[in-house]
Amino acid sequence: MGLFKGGLKRRSLGQIAGFLILMSAASRVLGYVREIVLTTVFGQGPMTDAYKAAFLIPDVLYLILIGGAFSTAFIPVLSGYFTKDEDEEAWKVASTILNFVLVAVTVGIGLLYLAAPWVVLHFISPGYAAETQELTIYLTRVMLIQSFFMCLSGIAQGICHVHQQFTAPAVGPLLYNIAIIFIGLQLMDQYGIRAFAYGVVIGSFLNFAVHVPYLVKLGFRYYPVLNLRHPGVVEFFRLALPVILGLSVIYLNTFVTQYLGSWLAPGTVTLLNNANRLMQLPVGVFAIAIATAYFPRLAESVSAGKIAAFKKQLTAGINQIFFLLVPASVGLWAVSEPLIRALYLQGRFTDHNVVVTAQALALYAIGIVGYSQQQMLNRGFYAVRDTRSAVLMNVVVIGTNIALSFLLVGPMDFRGLALAYSIAGMLAMVLLFVVLRQKIGPFGGRHIAQSLVKVLVASAVMLLAVRLTLFGLDGLTLTSKAAQLLVLGMAISIGMASYTGMALVLRIDEMEEAVGSLRRKLRL
Repeated sequence: MGLFKGGLKRRSLGQIAGFLILMSAASRVLGYVREIVLTTVFGQGPMTDAYKAAFLIPDVLYLILIGGAFSTAFIPVLSGYFTKDEDEEAWKVASTILNFVLVAVTVGIGLLYLAAPWVVLHFISPGYAAETQELTIYLTRVMLIQSFFMCLSGIAQGICHVHQQFTAPAVGPLLYNIAIIFIGLQLMDQYGIRAFAYGVVIGSFLNFAVHVPYLVKLGFRYYPVLNLRHPGVVEFFRLALPVILGLSVIYLNTFVTQYLGSWLAPGTVTLLNNANRLMQLPVGVFAIAIATAYFPRLAESVSAGKIAAFKKQLTAGINQIFFLLVPASVGLWAVSEPLIRALYLQGRFTDHNVVVTAQALALYAIGIVGYSQQQMLNRGFYAVRDTRSAVLMNVVVIGTNIALSFLLVGPMDFRGLALAYSIAGMLAMVLLFVVLRQKIGPFGGRHIAQSLVKVLVASAVMLLAVRLTLFGLDGLTLTSKAAQLLVLGMAISIGMASYTGMALVLRIDEMEEAVGSLRRKLRL
């Protein structure tokens, strides 16, 4: 079939998910190295608040134009053409969308560059001091350049994913983070925190450049066309526009969190960002990797009319996420303070910073499972080409998040913002599951529930083991980095061992499959 031309190897979902998990983990680790460097050098205060806030406008531009559209509309539309061996039409659709995006992002960058002072002063950081606002405006304008290259990367990544080629999309983020760290460290003596913004631009270029050889290998053909009436392009916009509107609402929530955080103590935006990034680690490493691996196959099954296979794959993805992310949520909550201490307590990062960041992380951890299943369930809707229902559910969830943020920030300070975020994530999981089941019919709900009960029991045993370990090590002097890492490492190791043991005792399917796969590879 056209989808697998050019000597491209079709790998199993397990192989793809495993590869993406490893690469995503490497990218996330580099991302945390970047954050640790920033907080070590600049602390958790006004300069890092400005740096975090400066990402908002470029991220919104990228995610509205590319992030949601290409994960929801581009892959199903192009998969349909390649499955039917209509390669030329597929490349014409891709070229039209590419040309449209390039025009839109260029105009968007120009307008936002001019409007940056007004947006920053009135919507992003009205509570910042004047010098912090000025720095935020400058960094925002620099980082807008990354949006151009990130949009190109998004298009290239979508094409690679259609062909189930995941190497370049996985390597790109590694180069992105390496460039930020390297350029930032090399130039920070001369330019301060601005050096890391310059690294962002260079990293975004490298993120795109690594895709080019793979596009050539895939036989990408560019057409200088802008045929917005092409049926494939019309279908793309039909699927993408509801998602774009939904993302606009989602980022309204991000702006609200940033807006409310700017009025709290200096460093609050940074601590929330640092805690949220750690919460996103298991989501990005496991949930997004699993959902990304399953999505092209889900879309292909629907295009081929294999609904039973689609439901089976969807159920398998949901169970995998529960198996990996429930213990991740429980474990991250349990080790929140030793984790923050081991990662960040150095340089200008203080003991007080450890305590407040750990409090935010513990509350964010509650929402890990919800946001992880959101990744998979959203793709279930996208595969059947129903973006509207998913977006409507997510809009309800984000509205709830915003309302809770305003209600809880007063009595709970920054903790209210973290808790509101987690409650919204759990609500998203429930709503998406219920509505998707109504749309496509039953898809293994009883099996999912049985597996989840076993996972919860194993996670409870793990929690008990971790808390007892930390209680037993409570008397250790934690002034040295080695002692901090020792405590963290022992707690995590005992937690993983206890969860694995209970998973084997309870005969959780995902654990037995992993053991079986290992035995086959070792030929036992």
